[in-house]
Amino acid sequence: MYGYHFFQWILFFFIYCFFGWIWESCYVSAKERKWVNRGFLHGPLIPIYGFGALAVLFAAIPVRDDLVLVYIFGMVGATLLEYVTGAVMEKIFKVRYWDYSGQPLNLNGHICLGASLAWGAFSVLLIRYIHAPVERAVLGMQTDVAEVIVFVAVMAFAVDMTQSFNEAMDLREIIERITENSQELKRIQKRVDVIAAVIDADIQEYKKNLSGHLAVENRMQELSDRICAYLERAKDRSEEAAHGLREEIERVSEEMKKLQESLGRQQKLGPGKDKRYQRSIRLLRRNPGAVSRHYREALEEVMSKNNMISRFKHR
Repeated sequence: MYGYHFFQWILFFFIYCFFGWIWESCYVSAKERKWVNRGFLHGPLIPIYGFGALAVLFAAIPVRDDLVLVYIFGMVGATLLEYVTGAVMEKIFKVRYWDYSGQPLNLNGHICLGASLAWGAFSVLLIRYIHAPVERAVLGMQTDVAEVIVFVAVMAFAVDMTQSFNEAMDLREIIERITENSQELKRIQKRVDVIAAVIDADIQEYKKNLSGHLAVENRMQELSDRICAYLERAKDRSEEAAHGLREEIERVSEEMKKLQESLGRQQKLGPGKDKRYQRSIRLLRRNPGAVSRHYREALEEVMSKNNMISRFKHR
């Protein structure tokens, strides 16, 4: 297509993945004031830039002589790619690895007007200045050399992608587990609060009935037999209610015990012990701006632990 061989398209992809990694890592490192190996992958590649560059080339090469059309076509193509990629990744991993929710005129946080305009400017820059020397370098390679480079790059990319995918799934499992435990704790706390409220109401009612019975006993001695009988029945009912409350408290206590055991196992698999947790932390370090709509509190808890570990290591 457009005069390029299949292997040359793959080389373009990896080259622009690398250029995107340089840009993102330098930009984020300047913001964080420390070096950040930016991106979803471990290696110096950010696939969204590679795919974005290919989308721009596919869309804009036919109109490369008209910079206005290059801007529009490149902006639309790259924006559609960014939205689809962001939505699919969030659906699979439950985490957004880039988020435009705070930007004006954004669509579900995956794209925004500012980023789309930047993609348009990048398209013009790519077509007018960047792609020509890259094209000369790629077309100047011998076919055998290009095939070897592509084979090695694809193998390394596949291994890195597999590892990074597993890290993202580990992070998803961790934040789901934290959220589930937190919800269970809240549910049990509500049940304990209800039991405490019932017990308090019974105590107040008993005091009220007792004072009323004592007053009646003082004023109407002749009704003492009826009062005693009533108290006996009340006692029976109180014992029955107390027995039911004791059973409920025992059930809640047993659930809390099981939850504490679960939390204890989770703590044993904490930082420095759980390899999945460590892999998730490394992924978050490469993506400090990651957010999650459905598991926001759990992700913030994991990121706060990551920050604490980082501060401890730098002491």
